[in-house]
Amino acid sequence: MGGPDLSNPLGLTWLQPLTEDERSRIVFSEAGEMLDDGDWYVDATSPKRGPVLALEGEFVPKQGLYVRRSKVGEDLWGRVTLAASGKL
Repeated sequence: MGGPDLSNPLGLTWLQPLTEDERSRIVFSEAGEMLDDGDWYVDATSPKRGPVLALEGEFVPKQGLYVRRSKVGEDLWGRVTLAASGKL
C-alpha cells in the first residue's frame, strides 16, 4: 500500500475544504529542498501531524511534500492548518 498520489498535490483529500483560489496559491516544497530554521510546515502526505517547526539543517525527505508557512503567507497558513486538522 503506497502513500498519497503526489502527481496532483492539489487533489489531496485534506485540501478539498479550501477554496479553489486558496488551493491555487499553495506553494509546495518538494523532496530535497532545505528548510529555513524556525519555519513552520505541514507535511502534505501526513497532515494530521499538524504544524511542525523546522530545525537547522532539516530538508524535505525523499517522497516528501511540505506546505511551508513562509511560502504561503499568514492568512492562507491559518486556513491550511485548519484543513490539515480536519476543522474546515
